[in-house]
Amino acid sequence: MSRRMRDTRHDSQRRDPDVRRGRSSTDALRQASPAARSSGTISLPVFRPFESFEATFMGMAEGSGGFIRPAGFHKSDGMDMFVDWRDAQGAINGDKVKAEAVGSGFDGRQRGRVISVIARTDAPVPASLQKKSWGWRALPLDPRMQQVISVPPTDLASEGDIVTVLLEADPTLSQLRGRVAARLGRPTDLKIENRLTAAMFRIRTEFNSAVMDEMAPFPTQIPEEWTKGREDLRDLTTVTVDPPTAKDYDDAISLECLPAEEGGGWILGVHIADVSHYVTENGPLDQEAQLRGTSVYFPDECIPMLPDRLSAELCSLKEGVDRLTMTAWMTISPELEIIEARFTESVIRSRRRLTYDQVKSACLNLDARTRREIGEDICEILDQTLVLSRRLTEQRLGRGALNLDTEETEFIFDSEGHPMDARCYERHDAHRMIEEFMLLANEAVAKYFSRRKCPTIYRVHEDPDPLKLEIFKKLALSLGLMRPQDRPTPELLNGLLNKIHGGPLETLLNTMLLRSLKRAEYRAENVGHSGLALDDYLHFTSPIRRYPDLIVHRLLRRSIRGDFFSPDLKGYLAILAKRASDCEQLATEAERENDRWKTCLLMKPRIGEKFSGIIQGFSHKAAFIRLESPFVEVGVPLGALGGDFSVDEYRTRATGMSGQIELSIGTQVMAEITSVDETLHRVSAWILEAKTRDAHGKTITFTPSLTGPASLREADFAEPHKPRATQRSTRARTAVNKSKAGTHRAKTEERDAMPGGKGKSKLSKRKLL
Repeated sequence: MSRRMRDTRHDSQRRDPDVRRGRSSTDALRQASPAARSSGTISLPVFRPFESFEATFMGMAEGSGGFIRPAGFHKSDGMDMFVDWRDAQGAINGDKVKAEAVGSGFDGRQRGRVISVIARTDAPVPASLQKKSWGWRALPLDPRMQQVISVPPTDLASEGDIVTVLLEADPTLSQLRGRVAARLGRPTDLKIENRLTAAMFRIRTEFNSAVMDEMAPFPTQIPEEWTKGREDLRDLTTVTVDPPTAKDYDDAISLECLPAEEGGGWILGVHIADVSHYVTENGPLDQEAQLRGTSVYFPDECIPMLPDRLSAELCSLKEGVDRLTMTAWMTISPELEIIEARFTESVIRSRRRLTYDQVKSACLNLDARTRREIGEDICEILDQTLVLSRRLTEQRLGRGALNLDTEETEFIFDSEGHPMDARCYERHDAHRMIEEFMLLANEAVAKYFSRRKCPTIYRVHEDPDPLKLEIFKKLALSLGLMRPQDRPTPELLNGLLNKIHGGPLETLLNTMLLRSLKRAEYRAENVGHSGLALDDYLHFTSPIRRYPDLIVHRLLRRSIRGDFFSPDLKGYLAILAKRASDCEQLATEAERENDRWKTCLLMKPRIGEKFSGIIQGFSHKAAFIRLESPFVEVGVPLGALGGDFSVDEYRTRATGMSGQIELSIGTQVMAEITSVDETLHRVSAWILEAKTRDAHGKTITFTPSLTGPASLREADFAEPHKPRATQRSTRARTAVNKSKAGTHRAKTEERDAMPGGKGKSKLSKRKLL
């Protein structure tokens, strides 16, 4: 499960010297070094009206137009431009096009149009294979691509199979043509949605023969010569703590309590699987891991970054088995100061493999039976780790780290693998214990690199957007939670979050605060981590599932051994960091899409049933409701409520019935499921009743009448735009508006920013960090 923060950067065109010299903004970015682009020293440009550039076209379902993303940019850059369907020139989703900017809409978002199609997409297109009297055709399953593809006969699949199709690149063909590249399965196959999600997002699922050949010589047991020169920790009590369904265990912990007569404190050991020992730099394994960037986690399946033989066997810190590790030792004073941090190549033998719930039962609930099963000696260590982790949490929040503990959905599957329920994933002190220790190790390694000025890949998180923080402050002021003179500092925000915890305003304020945050990413430049209130932070603790961690391990080993670092290394790391951030974002989108697919499978048999829930957010034409049980999100078209409901500019509330009824984030409702669209992966509902307020602030029960369509459409997620005549007049004002008010950074596609949209606002602390 994964939730990410998104990032939108705002820079003025007046500060871009390349634009002042008359050079194209895109040329400036393309000619900048990858290091400069990745580090953020080159500001993202805003395109001038009628400036042409190459781009990728991204279609929208229901033929409602699409977006263009200029070449060299990524989704996180927020440079996507809306294109009306009449300006698409026949482009289909994924095409390379020549495009131009045509000015800005009233919302500040830049608009564009396609001049010509350069080439068809080279991405495999998931489709259903059909045989007709005149030949074979493939019907794309992606709702953003509605054209039929003509294909030649194939021996790879039969009629009705789900396949991937490679299109012919020629955009001048009147009929789309392609060839079947691979068979994915039948529509009724178990987990077919996982294969389709991977295909739609171009996620690599197979390992080639070169990768498997490189792994073949690895011995099952660690040879004794591999342990020479390593710190031998096989007699040390180390344990792993993971979810019960985990297959790979890449981190173990140990703790020694120092005697009070010696000053007290602790020696914490964080032992991480030494994946870099097996993955040779620039070898087939390394190249494949670099292309994947990260493991992808669907609710019922993991697509690993590394083959199972490594991730689930040779590099997994299994109980009672010798494993190679990299260890971070941290000597912690009673005042929680890191007195000493050292790093070694090591070998361990994990004493016990524990789950979070076992630790909770033994050390939080003090269940005598569980303590006997685990062993009293290990339980005493765990008791101390919980004491230390709680104090570390207090220290972290005290220094201004944001305390965002949001809820995640956990799907429950039956014996055949079909989703049967969804619940809120339970998090308790055992989870937080491991998180705190991993944070401490990541920070210690980052400080090691920054103090020695050694190149590495950092995990950075820029300060929140000040404009969005002001929006948050206005909302808090209107609710009486802040005073006009208050500044939205991390300390004040944490106090506010604690004040509303468990109350009716928690959902609303959490949602608005999340919108103000930028997305954490990887960079070769260290700019600190705002969310954690740290000057130095990186990822060290999960090299099995994250490529940047693998790079950090390699660089740490080289530094420990005193090896030389090339002067060109930092530029190379900047390229890897940018690529890793892109892979992470793609994985997040795929995971969200698969979650929505699982929601459709779960709710399809429940059409007509009634559920209680709360409003989680709004688009401009829909409300999104988080059901209590099952713990999933459904959408309600505002047109189905009657009363001409409209959403405010901050998307926090909808007002209707001539201003008499107000529905806001956090409003409790009773909803009925009306339809499940397995093409758009949307579950639609309509509100039976809502506990809300009238125009005078009095609490009432609102019972709407069904007056409009009760099924979501893609247009319900799109940002409204002015008619073409108004857009033409807007073009003439664009240059004046820019010089007066500064340029507007193009926002990320609206449907990806809203709850229930293409990337609903999901944020797990583990992935956020």
